[in-house]
Amino acid sequence: MTSVSLRARLLLALTGMVLFVGVVSGVLEAGYIHRSLPQAQSVLAIDLSAAQDVYREYATHIGDLVHLLAQQRLLRENMQTDNVDSLIAPLQAVRQSEDLDFLVLADLHGRALFPAKIQGKPMASGVSALIASAIQQRKGAAATILLSGEELAALSPEMAERARIPVVATPHSPPAGGSTVTDGLVAADATPVLSEDGELVGVLCAGQLLNRRNSVADRIRSSLYRDERFDGRDVAVASIFLGDIRIATSATAGSGERAVGTQASAEVYERVMLKGERWLKAGYVVDDWYLTAYEPIRDPGRKVIGALGLGILNRKFDDLPRRAMISLLELTIFAVILGIFISYLLSDSIMRPVNKLIAATRRIAADHSPRPIHFDGAPPEIEALGSAFNEMALAIHERDDRLHRQTHEKLMRSDRLAMIGQLAAGVAHEINNPLGSILLFSRLTVQQMPAGGRARENLERIEKETKRCHAIVKSLLDFARERKPLVESADVNQLLDETLKLFEGQFLFQNIEVARDYDLKLAAIPADRSQLQQVFMNIILNAVDAMKGKGRLGIATRTNAADGVIEIGISDSGGGISPENIDRIFDPFFTTKGVGHGTGLGLSVSYGIIQSHNGDIAVSSVPGSGAIFTISLPTTKGPG
Repeated sequence: MTSVSLRARLLLALTGMVLFVGVVSGVLEAGYIHRSLPQAQSVLAIDLSAAQDVYREYATHIGDLVHLLAQQRLLRENMQTDNVDSLIAPLQAVRQSEDLDFLVLADLHGRALFPAKIQGKPMASGVSALIASAIQQRKGAAATILLSGEELAALSPEMAERARIPVVATPHSPPAGGSTVTDGLVAADATPVLSEDGELVGVLCAGQLLNRRNSVADRIRSSLYRDERFDGRDVAVASIFLGDIRIATSATAGSGERAVGTQASAEVYERVMLKGERWLKAGYVVDDWYLTAYEPIRDPGRKVIGALGLGILNRKFDDLPRRAMISLLELTIFAVILGIFISYLLSDSIMRPVNKLIAATRRIAADHSPRPIHFDGAPPEIEALGSAFNEMALAIHERDDRLHRQTHEKLMRSDRLAMIGQLAAGVAHEINNPLGSILLFSRLTVQQMPAGGRARENLERIEKETKRCHAIVKSLLDFARERKPLVESADVNQLLDETLKLFEGQFLFQNIEVARDYDLKLAAIPADRSQLQQVFMNIILNAVDAMKGKGRLGIATRTNAADGVIEIGISDSGGGISPENIDRIFDPFFTTKGVGHGTGLGLSVSYGIIQSHNGDIAVSSVPGSGAIFTISLPTTKGPG
């Protein structure tokens, strides 16, 4: 079977996906459009609840204002002292600045104290009811109330004049009961005035007339629908009704003026105003059909006095299916073309870098030096892949070079040690017997010489130097002799502790701080315990000597599971090893100590022991910051 390329797969996959999404979207859109009107009614019901919240927020603003004013110290103190005259000017200023249509201050009996023009006169029944409720419950009382023309005039002639609205005959509406509306809907709030001691001293009541206050309807519409338009008309309208008459609205008549005074349809009037039910249905609004929603407005006695209405232009829904299907078809065709184009670009942007990677991989497999590859203009992920590949190729090349150098150095070192070992063994055997004779006869001669003589001192010096030569010869023999390790299970942590105990109490270790960092889960290894202890002693003695008897000796163990070895790190805080000496540190007879203070064979012998255990030993150092010797030993295979 012929395999399909990645480019073809991408093209087929993305094009098929776009077609599938287009078909499914068309089916879903057709079903959605079929159900759009019921869904719109449900959404409109939610919008109507939101409109009520906006209306309540408007009424709450009046309540907040009255509550804040009732807490003023000036008002409370003058009410306690019955000094109402001092409040006239401040209350008039507040009424004007806050655009209140009326502001009434009443005593505990509900009688008006301010304004003066209604003192001693009966107040409007709705206002009196709010004041009585605030006195009885000792908290604010807010409501929408219906005031007659006479009650409005008693409170404010200007308010009564603004409340007058001529009724405009409207299609599908019930017969108008009168030619002019004189009553008014008022959003009002009454709040008790309390003294410093919490004693009730009066009531403050304020309100705004809703008649012709179109800003409230505009606020509701803009909060829900902003300024969306369709065929040159506002998509949505909001209205406030007194009975079936619009007293405030965002709707406009054919002349462009606000449709204040127009009527709701007869069906809406009967359902909402007479029966007090919510309305969610298509209805006639001013001069066109809308999907409408109405909610009754009730006074404190739960009597329906008006309604809050919303409408969304019906023509918008009638035109929706045709426009949606055309738009969907255009979008699907465009998406298919765009999908094919994007698929081609995407597949090309992927395949070009992939081909480069394949070619570069083959070059590396052929053992050629890696050359960096560049993906100009490729996606970020491909660029990241290329960067990672370049880093990997360079790392492999550097690792191979490093392994070649290390292997070469180890072979050279092993050859050098073998040659030096053979030479050392021959030299040691040749001079060991003469040294023994010199030491024996020098001792016998010293015993025969009188004490305190110059000749005896010279012989004792000969004996001392002969012993030093004998020690050097012994070290040469140890270095050259290949003793087969005695393999047994060794706990490296325990062996390090035993080695450190050998140094306890010695003068050189009195000012050395030993810091142990052991891996407590370190596995036992097959090794020659005595030989490993010799290695540990040589490195620890060198570290103490480098610190000149004062500093910090660190000993750490850990398991390197990736390489199947354990690692022992021995560090010091001495002066470190210079770069020119670090490569010669394991060479026989190399030492930085003074004459008579070392043979330069300790680390060479240690290196040979670790090599015989199939392990490795490495050193790193920064001059002035000490040195670290790292010993690696296998956990399974024993010394060979």
